[in-house]
Amino acid sequence: MRTKTVMTLFAVLLLSSCTNSHPMTGNWVGSMEMNGKVVDISLDFNSGNGSLSSKDLMLLDEAIGNVKYKNGNISFSYSTSDVNFAFEGKVENEKIYGTVTIQGMPPALKISFNLLKKSDTFPAKSYSIEKLFVAGKGVKLSAEIFSPQTEKLHPALVLLQGSGGYLKSRVFFDADFFANLGFEVLIFDKRGNGESTGNSLTATYNDLADDAIACLETLKNRKTVDKRKIGLWGISQGAMLLPFIVSKTDIPTFLIAVSPEITSTVEGAAYDDSIRSGNSPENGHIAAESHRKVGEMIRDGSDHKEVETFINQNAQKYSFMNRTALYPNITIGKEEFEGLYWRGRKENFYPYWKNLNISTLVLLGEDDVILNAVRNKTLIEAFHNKKIEIKMFSRANHIMKKSFNPAIYPDFDWPRAVDGYLDFVGNWVEKKIMK
Repeated sequence: MRTKTVMTLFAVLLLSSCTNSHPMTGNWVGSMEMNGKVVDISLDFNSGNGSLSSKDLMLLDEAIGNVKYKNGNISFSYSTSDVNFAFEGKVENEKIYGTVTIQGMPPALKISFNLLKKSDTFPAKSYSIEKLFVAGKGVKLSAEIFSPQTEKLHPALVLLQGSGGYLKSRVFFDADFFANLGFEVLIFDKRGNGESTGNSLTATYNDLADDAIACLETLKNRKTVDKRKIGLWGISQGAMLLPFIVSKTDIPTFLIAVSPEITSTVEGAAYDDSIRSGNSPENGHIAAESHRKVGEMIRDGSDHKEVETFINQNAQKYSFMNRTALYPNITIGKEEFEGLYWRGRKENFYPYWKNLNISTLVLLGEDDVILNAVRNKTLIEAFHNKKIEIKMFSRANHIMKKSFNPAIYPDFDWPRAVDGYLDFVGNWVEKKIMK
């Protein structure tokens, strides 16, 4: 009898623990305010973990860390490659409110956040997500396909990321954005990153093009995709490569390029480091010409040691080069030299852009410090190509977020999506693709 009673009590306690979830579990929706500037924010908590989303900040399901909850007090953090946010707050009557501090920001900067619990479960998506591996040339790419839950055929997009070892999670927001517009969207870890095989250090632009084509073929073979409406979206390096990829396949029928370099990575690096080198126009000119010299050496057949020697001697001559990508004491491996970072400086993408013959949207930011947006816009306009539409956004940086430059703009604001960007893209695809 006693055993039966104990077992019954145990069952009751187990049931209670399953039905009474942690008070933080669920979906919380609200806003953050900084000196009168407001952005939306939502948090999803489960089992001590959490994620942060914000349409204004173009963030989706970003992991938050150091989650602590005790006696109605909560704290957690969110970090990017550039900045750390620390949240401190209270939980009362299904509300969370508190303050946010940003590492390195002035103490006078006051940030608060307020959230209401919307539900005990996470909001349902308008699409499903399928995980798969795409077989490329000598690699397997870890991919995900966002597929709208509708019966009709979907237009489709492959999203291409910028330079560096980026994972598919870096374009979750963009995948979600296009999936909600009705697109079937494929994203993938770049070769040699995440669960994708291959070597990112020795990869060439041809390798990246082959990877994109393998993903395009995957979409083309899906029964749910409208084969007449398959495109490529790219940002930065991914945008630069779009016409190059199109020259190798006839699958894409449209392109969306965010902040592309039109000529070569040499010019992109020259512009970027002309700014990084300091406020002196003379220093900026020297930094830019140093990049052009490296590109010239590689085109003329110099080997990795000759290029390495020039960079180090140049950096000894000009101390400000330590703020650039041609920094002192640089070492270049023979195998690495054959990859796109160095050998890729030989490539000129201008002819591929000039010969584009499919609908293309080019999006540029006038405050881009990574590439010369005005120069690239002028080059494209000189093509007089009616297939290419260009949109320059004021006060936009390289990733289409609102730039902050106290010398030009006295009002400090969040790094939010620049005004009109998302609506413009949505309207363009509605008119050009969805019709």
